[in-house]
Amino acid sequence: MDVSRYGERTGSYVYRVITTVLGAPASGKTTAAGLLPSLLPGHVVLDWDAFMAPAAALAGRDIRQQPATWPAYRQLIRAVVDSVAYLPVVLLGVCTPDELHDWPIAAWVLLDCADEERERRLGPGYDRDHLAEALADARQYRALGLPVIDSTTRAPADVAAELARFVRARGHPDSRAH
Repeated sequence: MDVSRYGERTGSYVYRVITTVLGAPASGKTTAAGLLPSLLPGHVVLDWDAFMAPAAALAGRDIRQQPATWPAYRQLIRAVVDSVAYLPVVLLGVCTPDELHDWPIAAWVLLDCADEERERRLGPGYDRDHLAEALADARQYRALGLPVIDSTTRAPADVAAELARFVRARGHPDSRAH
């Protein structure tokens, strides 16, 4: 579905602009997700990770550690996005454009930080294998050539403000008024 223009009609309602913020672990997605609602009134801000615990409870296993559950989890998030798509949506997550190719996403942005900062944020007790995966994800995401917002040396409020500017600049006409 082409949603590059405002108000693509599908079914009984109109899809608004969906912006996806991609980022490897410790890039600042969850922190930004907490700050964006006040900066983007009238938008729905969804953190991909926010549904992990309830989904794990339903599945009876840790979603993050069970790749077999990922397609069903992706379907769950899509159902949530579809249910609120009458408003502009900002989705913060870890799926790449190829993984969400059939989603009505109008804009992508990469939230990133330097690898040394990512390691610092994750902390010295973070599992080395998971750290290696996080660093590999960051390299993979950088190779996509998406617009980047670098959170390395910036305060969370500054990062969230830049994300909000990015969303408003690519959003539908109502989102530019705030």
